[in-house]
Amino acid sequence: MPRFKYEAKKGPGDKVDGVLEAPDQKSAVARLRDMGYFPIRVEETKAAAAGNGAAPGIQIDTAALKNAFARIRLNERNVFFRQLANLVDSGMLLTRALRTLVAQTQNPKLAEVIDSLRDEVQKGAALADAMEKHPKVFPVLYTNLVRAGEAGGMLDEVLWRIVTFGEQEEELRGKAKSAMIYPAFLTIVGSIAIFILVSFVFPKFIVIFEEFNAELPLPTVIVMKFCEFMGSYWWAVLIVLGLIGYGLRRYLQTEVGARKRDAFFLRIPALNQVIQKYEMAKFSRTLGTLLDNGVPVLTSIRITGETLGNRSIQDEVATVHKGVTEGESLSECLTKCPHFPALVVSMFAIGEESGRIGTVAKRVADAYDIEVDRAVKAFTALFEPLLVVVMGVIIGFLVVAMLLPMMTLSSVL
Repeated sequence: MPRFKYEAKKGPGDKVDGVLEAPDQKSAVARLRDMGYFPIRVEETKAAAAGNGAAPGIQIDTAALKNAFARIRLNERNVFFRQLANLVDSGMLLTRALRTLVAQTQNPKLAEVIDSLRDEVQKGAALADAMEKHPKVFPVLYTNLVRAGEAGGMLDEVLWRIVTFGEQEEELRGKAKSAMIYPAFLTIVGSIAIFILVSFVFPKFIVIFEEFNAELPLPTVIVMKFCEFMGSYWWAVLIVLGLIGYGLRRYLQTEVGARKRDAFFLRIPALNQVIQKYEMAKFSRTLGTLLDNGVPVLTSIRITGETLGNRSIQDEVATVHKGVTEGESLSECLTKCPHFPALVVSMFAIGEESGRIGTVAKRVADAYDIEVDRAVKAFTALFEPLLVVVMGVIIGFLVVAMLLPMMTLSSVL
């Protein structure tokens, strides 16, 4: 990033000078004013100018290269909102708070986004409008919450609600991920073990069996043929599997493929309970948070549907949005949705009668947070033994197929 040498006045008789980094001269001037200085002279340093003009084809922008591979994780975004809420709540100006967070953020990509927010706010834009320019970092939910907070003059309170929402989402997602670590590890290790046995270990036994020209059991013959193929063409198998995996991944990234995948997951016993309860918790918490912050009902339902991960349930929420638009009550529309349990529908009906849908929705979310934890534990308790049995049967069949001819040959000899 270019470096600018500046000379500025801080008071009637105080004059300061120094060097700062900024994308351009205009940004450098804006940053000085944000620091409380009155710029007199701002010039790009000669070293920076020479570096920018020499051998453009050879120069490598390491910062840009680093940013290209950097990712903004959920916990990093949550930390940003927590720090911003603390600074704004303490009475610090928004532009100064954002500038402070630019210096404190370790992720270069997130720091660049925060600096962009500061620059937009410095020019007079609302924070929500600035966030809207970064949809991959700030979901529509957060943008609308901030917009409602700015309109109602309670930005600090809304930021704290975003912090609570984000941390609850992170905790819920973490439970699901942590429960799948052991099954995933077991699947990977078992697959690697089978591949090594079939491709490199068992082919050595095949050479021994062929020397005796004895009649071999059917399981051994099957394994031998498979081992011969894997021993000669294991590289081709890896290439084919890689191409299949790549093609499947590309297909699942399409709208049609993603819809079929989501519908398939909802038909798998035990797993469908995890997905359904997770989506109910997310639906209830998102809708309740939006309604409590003054976002209109129709807008809240639309945004909530966009935040859900399963497209089949997204379609049901879209149907709910259409029904409410036509004058039906929220609970009546939810009754027509097959993936919304009767408990959720009843709770929302109570919320409509009492005029406290937002509060009731959050209570539903809290209840389903516990249900998600239970469903994940039940799924892993069922899946882990099943996975062990499947891996054991495959490896056991391979080992027995190799031991049977050894026992036959030892009896003959």
